[in-house]
Amino acid sequence: MRKLLFKPVIFVSILLGLFIIGEFIAIGGLTWRNHQRLNALQNDIRNGHRLNEVIFVLLHNQLQPSKQEGAQVQLQNSLLAGYIDNPEIASEIQRLETSFDKALQGDADRLVQAINTTHQLFLRQADEEEELLQRIAEDSQLELQLSIILPLLSFVVIFIIARYFFKRNILSPLDSLKDFLQMLAAGDRQPIRQKAADPAMQGLFDNYNQLVMRLTELEKEHLNYTGELEQEVRRITSTLLEQSQAIAHSERLSVVAELSASTAHELRNPLAGIQVALENILQDCTDDDLSERIQAVNTEVKRLTCHLNDLLALTRSSSNTATQVDMQALCYELRQFLKYQVPEDVSLNFAIETGLNTFLPATEFRLALLNLLLNAQQAIGNNPGQIQLTAQQDKQQIIIRVEDTGSGFAPDFLKHGIRPFISLKAKGTGLGLAMVQRFVKSQQGTIKLSNTRDGHACVTLTLPILKS
Repeated sequence: MRKLLFKPVIFVSILLGLFIIGEFIAIGGLTWRNHQRLNALQNDIRNGHRLNEVIFVLLHNQLQPSKQEGAQVQLQNSLLAGYIDNPEIASEIQRLETSFDKALQGDADRLVQAINTTHQLFLRQADEEEELLQRIAEDSQLELQLSIILPLLSFVVIFIIARYFFKRNILSPLDSLKDFLQMLAAGDRQPIRQKAADPAMQGLFDNYNQLVMRLTELEKEHLNYTGELEQEVRRITSTLLEQSQAIAHSERLSVVAELSASTAHELRNPLAGIQVALENILQDCTDDDLSERIQAVNTEVKRLTCHLNDLLALTRSSSNTATQVDMQALCYELRQFLKYQVPEDVSLNFAIETGLNTFLPATEFRLALLNLLLNAQQAIGNNPGQIQLTAQQDKQQIIIRVEDTGSGFAPDFLKHGIRPFISLKAKGTGLGLAMVQRFVKSQQGTIKLSNTRDGHACVTLTLPILKS
């Protein structure tokens, strides 16, 4: 990045320095030349003053020829010394010198000639002075132009060069990088080719290529990890479904066993009365043949009573040990499990009061809630809907409600209540709600079926809060 910024800055600085040095040299040369011309102009002005004095001396000599001889000689030497180094007017100086000598001696013709020569020198000197002034004016104008135009030109050139470097080394690479980042955001993880990368941005493009490679690796790892998680979820879900089906089957068998036990109990009481009656008849009977027959019947009744007692002994099963259950945690675990069982257009809304705990057989309670939730999902069917589970404390009781947006309970079903082997579903066994009812009653609770105002099914469980 430093190279990216320093290269154009260094180049522009060098170019600007060269422009400044060139401008200083040009303006310095012009100033030096004007200084030389001003010195020459000053020398010409002094010579012009001497020429004026020469004319004054010549005219004064005509009026008073003998009074200024020393001054005339000194002025002549001074005039000749002023022009002795000028080769262009050497002949005029020589004529002026000869005419000056004759004019000092009183020669009128030489005086006229000296005045003409002086006039010519005046004209030549005036021309040279005008030429010098013109050159000085041109050089001054050139200096002004250099001091104004050259900096402006330098600024324009430097601006163009800086803009070229900025566009080439910064804007163009950044535009390329922006395109690649947009491609990366769109999922196209193509690396930047080396020949397509600008040298100034090579380091940045290399880092981008490393980023693309790392993102590709992370994407592969993420896909692999997601696949493993999906397989693990499928395996766990399958295991839970098998366990739930096994538990449900066991509970159905328990319901059947309970029904069998109830039937056995109802049969055992009449058989006991029959057995007592037969024994009384045997005591009063005197016919041996009839007594033998009555004894055979009594033996069969005793055998049936033993079978019924054995059946009752088999159907007695101890309940699972009660443990402290956190309602909120258990219900939210069920929701995570049901997310893979219900369609996406059926929403699960759980509202569980925080800190709601009681002692229950956790497995049977979980199975009872799962049974109610699956019944709610089956009641909704393939239609979009909603399943609402709420749990809250009311004094020393826990009120649990399961509502769905299905068609609700039939009036006849609500009238007769829950009965084993009576189901609202075409292929139902009628043992699901019976199992829930059996569990609730075993915990000294109640179960109530109802329909909401909108005609949807609602199951309300009331369980006592036990501290131990």
